[in-house]
Amino acid sequence: MSSDSDTPDTPETSKNDVDINDTEKVSKAIKSFINGESEDGATTSTAQSGAGKQFHDRRDVIKALTSLQTAYKPKFNPDETSIRTDSFKHALLNSMAKMGNTNMTKSLNAIDGRTIDFVEMLFGAFLRDNNISVAIKSLLLELQIPLIKVAMLDSQFFQNNKHAARRMLDTVAHLGIGIENADNTLYKTILLIVEQLQTTFEQNLNSFNTALTALNRLKSIEQDKTGKQEEETQRAIFKEHARQVVLTELQKNTYKKIIQKDLKPLILKQWAALMFQRFVKYGKDSSQWNEIVILLKHLVYSVQPIKTSEQWVLLNNDSGILINDIETQLKTTKLSPGGIDASIFALKEIHADLIESSEFFQEQPDYTLSERSIDEIIEDSIEEMPDDEGEPPHIQISRLPTDVKQGVWFEIYNGEDRPLRRVKLSVILFDEAKLVFVDRHGDKVIEKFANEFIEELNTNKSKIIADHSIFNHALGQIINSIIR
Repeated sequence: MSSDSDTPDTPETSKNDVDINDTEKVSKAIKSFINGESEDGATTSTAQSGAGKQFHDRRDVIKALTSLQTAYKPKFNPDETSIRTDSFKHALLNSMAKMGNTNMTKSLNAIDGRTIDFVEMLFGAFLRDNNISVAIKSLLLELQIPLIKVAMLDSQFFQNNKHAARRMLDTVAHLGIGIENADNTLYKTILLIVEQLQTTFEQNLNSFNTALTALNRLKSIEQDKTGKQEEETQRAIFKEHARQVVLTELQKNTYKKIIQKDLKPLILKQWAALMFQRFVKYGKDSSQWNEIVILLKHLVYSVQPIKTSEQWVLLNNDSGILINDIETQLKTTKLSPGGIDASIFALKEIHADLIESSEFFQEQPDYTLSERSIDEIIEDSIEEMPDDEGEPPHIQISRLPTDVKQGVWFEIYNGEDRPLRRVKLSVILFDEAKLVFVDRHGDKVIEKFANEFIEELNTNKSKIIADHSIFNHALGQIINSIIR
């Protein structure tokens, strides 16, 4: 279901398949099928395409189709993946007999009959296309008669991939990719456009241009509305993710450390707020984020009980610089100046008490006690938190199939005894190996860890929905079936 109705995608082909863009081969195959020709060009049917005593005039056929198209309301049955062409032809002939007040002695000529067959084969392919939602399949079925008429009125219909009728079908399917049932405004609006086409379309093909214009307008409205909602959803997801990243970093750097009561507002509130701001604005791989994480490590180390002369000398020498750096960073935020001053005062008091009360106090500090850098000393003092079991996030993400990316639609496993959900991948949280999916409104529906989702894809519990040109996809299947 191409998002751009002007540029329908081409279905994948194997070595033996005809390329749908090979117009010469496609045209030849369609012409041979409809005209009943064999591979050497010989006509296999003696029936003529024109009217006569045996056959209905095409103008009468089109008139009969027009009378049927508003009343013809087939519904998709998941157990039926083919069109009952013979039943439809019988209903058509019966309608024509009533219109002409005659008995059913006449039949369709071979070309008209085969044209109907070909269109119905296309609709059968639509029914078998699992990428199309069930609700949209029922809606598409209502377009069978209009499409049969188009094929009879326009000899180039099947060869023209820019045809408004083909683009309309693709746009309907694209709009409906996230529709899970018929009980919503979007479906009802598409249905109104289809019903308007059924009411107005007699023989003027401009009716399809009108319908396509209405669908494209609806698509723009939906994209604008759902796009804004999805952006809000993404912001909320990223904010919650940022909070989790900050919390994890704080836990990692305060693990088994002593944090004095007077210092908790600085570390757990003010510094956490600064970290959140930096993560949201610059990301975890930025120098701005690394700068405040390093300062956090220095801060936590500076308030631990002094156990060595080396530690005392470092604090005595660096306290003023560290406090100044911390105060400078906090003042880049919108935090209360009074709160910042109170925290800085508490930090100064803690440092002064640690320095003056330590058994390692020196009147003349020996600054040559260690050749190691402060960062090396701090790293040696950190006790590592137990790692979560399982693969690192970046390894999990690397194992995702290449076509699993933001903006792709999926039918996703939603638990045992619950129906699959049609959702779009909206956010990939790389440092958590988590995927977040939204519905067609842009609202968050479900999240999956990468390994969990990979397993679902491998076992076909979840699957990718191809947003392709449904017409080209179906046409490619039919062409390849008739040339073999």
